[in-house]
Amino acid sequence: MAHKAECEEALDRLFEYIDNELPDDELIRIGEHLKSCPPCEAEHKINEKIKRMVHSTGGEVAPGDLRSRVLATIREARTVE
Repeated sequence: MAHKAECEEALDRLFEYIDNELPDDELIRIGEHLKSCPPCEAEHKINEKIKRMVHSTGGEVAPGDLRSRVLATIREARTVE
């Protein structure tokens, strides 16, 4: 089972991971964590799907208010668990 601190870091850096904006060593480390942690991998897949949906609407980045609402919902869901 993954360590809670590893999960928190992976989830905090998820958008940067998806956008390939991390140094190679961090990309590898977080990628390995995602492979070994089903809950974090599920979160990763959800966020990738959201990114694809936003991209398919013609926008590269979700509008600020949408991004804020999505992130607030994710944070709220994490505190419930």
